[in-house]
Amino acid sequence: MKSKVYALAVLLLSFIQVNAASLGHSNDISDKDSIVVTFGDKTRLIIYGENRKELEKIMKYDLNALLKDLKMRLDTTQADTTFLKEEFDGNNYLKDPADKVEKDYVRIGLRGIHIKDGDTRVSIDGKGVEVKDGDEVVTSDSTYRRTGKRFYRSGGGSSPRKGFNVALGLNTYGTNEATVGYNKTDYDLKPFGSRFVSLGYIASTTVIKGKDARLHFDFGIDFSWYNMMFDGNNTIVKTDEKVEFLPVQENGQEVEMKKTKLVVPYVNLSFMPTLSFPRSFISYISAGVYGGYRIGSYTKLRREGSKDKDHVRKNFYIEDLRYGLAAEIGIRNFPDLFVNYDLNYLYEANRGPSVRMLSFGVRLF
Repeated sequence: MKSKVYALAVLLLSFIQVNAASLGHSNDISDKDSIVVTFGDKTRLIIYGENRKELEKIMKYDLNALLKDLKMRLDTTQADTTFLKEEFDGNNYLKDPADKVEKDYVRIGLRGIHIKDGDTRVSIDGKGVEVKDGDEVVTSDSTYRRTGKRFYRSGGGSSPRKGFNVALGLNTYGTNEATVGYNKTDYDLKPFGSRFVSLGYIASTTVIKGKDARLHFDFGIDFSWYNMMFDGNNTIVKTDEKVEFLPVQENGQEVEMKKTKLVVPYVNLSFMPTLSFPRSFISYISAGVYGGYRIGSYTKLRREGSKDKDHVRKNFYIEDLRYGLAAEIGIRNFPDLFVNYDLNYLYEANRGPSVRMLSFGVRLF
């Protein structure tokens, strides 16, 4: 009988997802909402929640059905011990199936971008941006776009960078070394036509949680694009030995071009230690490293006075791998700023000019 009482306590604690580490320190529990039921002198059942709202959720579950399943498992087990641990899926004991808890997700499709992280839901579609905490709308399209500030879950203490991220900026040559056989003016970029775009998701773990500062380790995955618009009529051409930057010609005559672009997409991974400051004008500072793999490359050509676009898909001797250093700074009521610097050269050695890419801009989410 004694072993069954202990088992019941452990099972119910597992059912409501009690943090085992927190239960080991009574001082931590005292800071949260909890219900303690005492059975004699040596047995306690603790129902622990982050707040009163979380405790009220237990009323949605059929505890009688849970206890019946518990009794069946105890009757079938042969273990004679004071510690028995089992895991139950709480969704199986909801009184109303409509209350079933959905798993976290990131969905990107024709209907927009939809993200669920715990009780937080973010929707980005044709109607704008909406952030919900449970059933409460905490951020609408107008305030989200105007301030550019991130949404912080109350009491979460997680990294401000955590979640879905959209970054827009410009890219240029961070390093442009003199290279034999190349004239720098032939492959100059238009400053405001060369754009950088990134879509990704960041997971985070909090390492140190202080009152005025917190340290997080952020791990990210993203898709990014270099859009390099050349200045003038030149475009990149791949030969058997290297790339060249030549004017677009037709019937032996130079064609006036509206746009000549080189587009290079990558899939990237990043690791960014982040310091956040809950009470400061600077919301966070982050710096780290990233690495990526090229998933294609092509040119996009558009003649002056025409809306037609021509595409040439080749690798143009562009390095498959990219890696570099990244830094970000978050400012209250202002879009977050980022800068990325590639440590590798864009083109293979002796196949193109010795250039490294630099990207900078703002993170919208």
